[in-house]
Amino acid sequence: MKPIRVDRRFRRFLNYHTHVSYPETSERRQQINTAEVVNKLDAIGMSHIAVPMIWDGVHLVDEGRLAGAGEIERRTRLTYRMRMWPIITWLDEVFHWADRDIALYLQLAVALRDVEFDRIKGKTDVDRAIANVAVIATAKRSIAIGIPPESISWQINWALQQVGSLEADEVEWMECLPDESRLKPSDQIDYEQMSRDRGITSIQLVDRLDTRGRIASLFADCFGGVRKETEKKETHPLSVRRLDVASRLLAEPGMEALLRISRIANEYVAFQPRFEKKMIPSSDGDQTRMRMMQSYDELPKLAPAAWALKTAAPKYFRYRLATKSFMVREKIKRSDKKQFFYAMLDRSKSMQQGERIYKLLAILLNRLRAVGRREAILGYSFFDSVVHDQVIVSEVAEAREEIRRLHYDFFTGDDTDINLALREGVTRVKSLVGDLDAEKPELIIVTDGDHGINVQADELKGILLHVFIVEEQNDDLIQLAKQTGGVALAGL
Repeated sequence: MKPIRVDRRFRRFLNYHTHVSYPETSERRQQINTAEVVNKLDAIGMSHIAVPMIWDGVHLVDEGRLAGAGEIERRTRLTYRMRMWPIITWLDEVFHWADRDIALYLQLAVALRDVEFDRIKGKTDVDRAIANVAVIATAKRSIAIGIPPESISWQINWALQQVGSLEADEVEWMECLPDESRLKPSDQIDYEQMSRDRGITSIQLVDRLDTRGRIASLFADCFGGVRKETEKKETHPLSVRRLDVASRLLAEPGMEALLRISRIANEYVAFQPRFEKKMIPSSDGDQTRMRMMQSYDELPKLAPAAWALKTAAPKYFRYRLATKSFMVREKIKRSDKKQFFYAMLDRSKSMQQGERIYKLLAILLNRLRAVGRREAILGYSFFDSVVHDQVIVSEVAEAREEIRRLHYDFFTGDDTDINLALREGVTRVKSLVGDLDAEKPELIIVTDGDHGINVQADELKGILLHVFIVEEQNDDLIQLAKQTGGVALAGL
């Protein structure tokens, strides 16, 4: 993101209170201590935000209520005159210096009045107030550099809508993605392909990207730069981390495609991990349970009360023994069987076209989420005319590091050999599944190849196949996936 410099003449406008809330009637004003917000801002690198902006964030959160134009004018004059020397106040009666920024405040009120603050999620009132601070500060700076209020509210609402429903693990994965400049050189971004994906003209798209980019730069500036991991526990509230992702979505159009495809993959039941937690009998188990006896070999496991019944009521004891209605003790241990996925990912030169890299990453991130929830184990390999080294991911930290290493130079392989990828994928799955305590394995292939397939369904040996054809059609591969009962999507 290119930094946006705000004109010097707007310094007062950016530092003074906007007077667009109802501080007299706001219950939130009493519930949230401004000093508490200041301390949290310092902890997450937003200490350069002026205190008046913090007041906005604290008070505006009260159902987003905004004052009318007359009230904004009155409060603007009042606050400016409170900062003037007595003699300057007398002169202001004549020269009306306090009125100089009223028009800007009215513009800001127009922009903020349409912002959907209820989309900002946070665990605490302070977290939500901090997120409001970032939104209001962004709107102020956007007004100052000349972006129309309606464009500001539209873009901010779009960003809030995209990230409002993101879960914590989705935010975490998107934070570790490389910058768009590492995944695709700016001079190779295909605006025509992007416009076709979104159903709008390229002229509208480029104009909108320019506005989005400037707003995104101001958004990112609120966070004091890119979020950095530390050895200590992360102090950023999830609400602020969502806004950090929102700034990337605005500035990097490919991220939008990544998020969209990842959510599409979530909709398919057949593509969900089958994670089982169950207790199994084990002689070295660390827990004990009672169950009905199944054979007479289990007589030594009878509870002491059963043997007491033999003495007290012999006939009843023989009856219960004949009907096997006694309870026996059994040692058990917990067994968590995870789903095993293996993904074959196309890294040929053609994957640089349009948004194909992001769509491939979307499927990879979708499966990594299952690993992060400890519901699956993921293995994956890239392929072109050959199949490259495999990566086995059972720990989240391993996956993050692999994703960070990706860059556009990586996608400079040869032509695509899908048949080789399928057969090698089956071989690798078979060699791994015996060493992993996992459910029935499933094979995933993500490619933009459209050439014929000569692999037969019986060669998969019962492995479920999921196929994602990126921006192309491949009927043979689609039919093969359907024969195994897997998910098959073309023209992704």
